[in-house]
Amino acid sequence: MGLETYHAKRDFRRTPEPRGKISKANRHRFVVQEHHASMLHFDFRLEMGGVLKSWSVRRGPSLDPAERRLAVETEDHPVEYLKFEGHIPEGNYGAGEHMIWDEGTYELTGEGDALTQFERGRLAFRLAGGKLRGAFNLVRMPREGQWLLIKSHDEHAVEGWQLELRMPDEEWSRGGARRARERERRRAEHKEVRRRAPRLEELKITTAGRAFRAKNLEGDIGLKVGRDVVAATNLAKVYWPEEGYTKGDLLRYYHEISKTILPYLRDRPLIMKRYPDGIAGKFFHQHDVNEVPDYVRTEALEAVGGQTVDYVIGDNAATLLYMANLGAIERHPWHSRVADIEHPDWVVFDLDPPDDISFAEICEVALSAREILADLGLESYPKTSGSRGLHVYVPLKAGAHDYDAAAEFAERVAALIVEANSELATLERSLKKRERRRIYLDHMQNARGKSVVAPYSVRPRAGATVSAPLEWREVERKKLTPRDFHIKNIVGRVARKGDLFKPVLQGRQTLDAALDELRADAKKKKRRR
Repeated sequence: MGLETYHAKRDFRRTPEPRGKISKANRHRFVVQEHHASMLHFDFRLEMGGVLKSWSVRRGPSLDPAERRLAVETEDHPVEYLKFEGHIPEGNYGAGEHMIWDEGTYELTGEGDALTQFERGRLAFRLAGGKLRGAFNLVRMPREGQWLLIKSHDEHAVEGWQLELRMPDEEWSRGGARRARERERRRAEHKEVRRRAPRLEELKITTAGRAFRAKNLEGDIGLKVGRDVVAATNLAKVYWPEEGYTKGDLLRYYHEISKTILPYLRDRPLIMKRYPDGIAGKFFHQHDVNEVPDYVRTEALEAVGGQTVDYVIGDNAATLLYMANLGAIERHPWHSRVADIEHPDWVVFDLDPPDDISFAEICEVALSAREILADLGLESYPKTSGSRGLHVYVPLKAGAHDYDAAAEFAERVAALIVEANSELATLERSLKKRERRRIYLDHMQNARGKSVVAPYSVRPRAGATVSAPLEWREVERKKLTPRDFHIKNIVGRVARKGDLFKPVLQGRQTLDAALDELRADAKKKKRRR
């Protein structure tokens, strides 16, 4: 953190912007500035750590919780920028008219101070401004530098709220009209799709077992699963173009694997990533659901951004097929169950490699992780990610630890794994800053509301690969790859070997002794420095 980048980008002999310096005060102020540069946008700034953390918000903030705004992180600005208004001359960085659109103070509502929340990638706060009031959230997205600015549901939320400029802008007005037309078009399309979708009573109903014995699945049918009937539509749609696998093939797989995968989904909130046109088409994430069939259980929970979300809970085979029919290829469960949502059942280490790393090298790091965990008295279990990497799970005794303890443990162990594999592994999250040929050891998924793809889940990858539990001796041989496990052979593998991940569901381990040892070692290292 600092103002080096801010100063480097500006010639203060030519711009009226304040040179500024790092402040010793922190009064939790905020400002939103309307910036008529080459492209009109809004600069959203929060005072913390002696500077203004800053984001560029193209469409500006909103009081409508349904309008999630992309906020692109920019360089830190001096606190003197809180009062800056003026014209930045042509030829200077950010040239154009700059004016205060709103200002005031903010109060943190999340855990930890502002900088701690910023580093975690989740800022929860209440604004007290002239225009913006109430609870907001800034949530870091996977792509570097991108965040979402989200208004929470509270007494200050306004459905359909429209931003008004201080200075007119013709292009903005035209864009606003286009956005309004686009919203109306999407609503109309949604209504039309709902109107055209066949009603359950119009479908030919057959048992799922009988339907999936057919070699080719086509058209629309009603699948009887126990006492429930699932509408399965457009079954011949190709989801994997290279292999010719269809939506029907996806539903068939989840039907066949349902008894094995459901224990990892039951009573857990699920995050859907939907591919309505298959893996070559566009996708979107869906946390919140509205209308669902009676057999689909939902639970209202606070999501990462602070808003309340109705999550699908993965309780039964009918729900499994319902989600597949929506184009949800993967199954992404929370690490905890609804009945005890604040206490995860496992810690997971995600070994995420670049393209130029061999699978044998990934196995090498995974085996090192197993050894380090074993030295701490903990058992661990590997599975393929279904993409290129490996996941290593540490099962926990139910209710033994909250998410903070799990995250601390994961961070400390990840550091040891990287230290032992410095030429292969890294904790550097940024792709730009990461050294070449380094496996990113992602421990940050062990937070409340985060998820890792479930065992036996299909992935939207070529070959319809599956996240497959492994025996450690298979990892030791280093001859397998994630591509070896897919929807055409995983059911047979389970029939031969059983569910290799079952011990993860029977976790009896606690982290207390391991955390004590890790903290003591950290203190010793600090004293030696």
